[in-house]
Amino acid sequence: MKVSNLLGKAKGSALLLLGTASVVVSMDANAIPVFARQTGFKCVACHVGGMFPQLTSLGRMFKLTGYTMGNRPNLDGLEVQNDYPPVAIMVQGAKQYYNNTSHGNNGNAPASSADLQVVSLFAGGKITDNFGAFMQWTGQKYSNNLQSGSQAGYGSAAIDNTEFRYADRTVTPNSDLILGAYINNRAMMSDVWNNFGAWESGWINYFNAGNAQSPTTYMMGESSQHAAVGAGGYFFKDKTWYGELAVYKSPTHGPFSMLTAGTTATAFGANPQTSLLAPSPYFRFAYNKEWGANSFEAGLHGMMSYVYGTPLGTPTAGTLTSQPGGPVSTYHDMGLDAQYQYVLDPHYFAAHARVTRELMNNAYANTPGITNWQGLTATNATDNLTETYVDATYVYEAKYGAQLSYAKVTGSNDPGLYGMTTAGSPNWASWTPNIFWQPYQNLRIGYMYTFYTQMGGVNSGSGLSFGGANFSPASFNTSMLYVGFIY
Repeated sequence: MKVSNLLGKAKGSALLLLGTASVVVSMDANAIPVFARQTGFKCVACHVGGMFPQLTSLGRMFKLTGYTMGNRPNLDGLEVQNDYPPVAIMVQGAKQYYNNTSHGNNGNAPASSADLQVVSLFAGGKITDNFGAFMQWTGQKYSNNLQSGSQAGYGSAAIDNTEFRYADRTVTPNSDLILGAYINNRAMMSDVWNNFGAWESGWINYFNAGNAQSPTTYMMGESSQHAAVGAGGYFFKDKTWYGELAVYKSPTHGPFSMLTAGTTATAFGANPQTSLLAPSPYFRFAYNKEWGANSFEAGLHGMMSYVYGTPLGTPTAGTLTSQPGGPVSTYHDMGLDAQYQYVLDPHYFAAHARVTRELMNNAYANTPGITNWQGLTATNATDNLTETYVDATYVYEAKYGAQLSYAKVTGSNDPGLYGMTTAGSPNWASWTPNIFWQPYQNLRIGYMYTFYTQMGGVNSGSGLSFGGANFSPASFNTSMLYVGFIY
């Protein structure tokens, strides 16, 4: 793993929490973001216990019908106090704590202090009766992985999760059918069961890695980082059977390239986050059952990713590059996923499980100067990785909640990809308990702690090598006091 991915940069403070809370108290407690204003629904109608981003059955239907439920805002003659344009803002801040040294001051991880971390702007909703959008722009103060020099820790601002949907719903006495299509900039953004990516129930993560990040499959990692644009279609039959097919590709020019936020490049020496320049298919099939306050989903997911090495461009004398039309690494991901929900005030419960198996064909294994999507050069021509994720969340009265998540990775040894041990084991395991309080529907305060039971195949002792020193898995334990505010 790259050193820059192991320990991130994150700051924040309890004063920030109090300051934000005082702002919310002075505002209308019924103020809610874009989609809620459009539909007139409270947060708990579409989100489990009001805890975004977990969707209830109604929330799933809202997304599957193209964000078109409710009335389209009339932007002519808005009254400042009574009407709102279709925009919203989200602010996140935190105070992060590191276990491996006092104050977390270990080179790459600065001492924690008061700071806001992320600001997101949202727009979208109903455009026509069948067409709608979800658009997000995000500024991050600590998103750069550079750890030294004038640009160390420099932030970024770019387009984030963005999707345009067309949907048509036909309801008869014997049938309920939704047919839809979408264009978005993140594989699995279409997920309505909160099993993948940004929509996992753990809505907030350690800023700029923050803690030690485990190995991940291409599907769950790079493909979900706004570096490609996809077009797909789906159906949802009788609220029971769901099917979806899409194709993703990294555009290098044209109107869709703006959706990749500048994360792709083709010039020599460029270092794009990804080079998904060959069309890569994604699929999702699921069975859904709803009865009373309960719902259950079980599904199959997968993606075949065709990825060029980095850098991509024109070779010069004595220099190797990855070439369009040349060798392509493939990442074949397939897995199972499931969700269960119980939604009946004052009790709200949700659980998710996912297992994804990846087979890697490393086209540039042992080729100096050319790396994979993580900036690493594989030792083996082929590798495999299995990623497991499980979580459970309970919310009481849409105010008080707790969550426990478990993540595990196993796979083949490759010292080029997993360099914290000489054996190159990818085997990691971690637990993350999270408690939170939501005094208002647009304010959440919480505390989360991640502890590692395995890292690099090491369960205990000091068998991990990092930065010239030896560590145990527990050395990378990380916790965070956080606040999230959306309006």
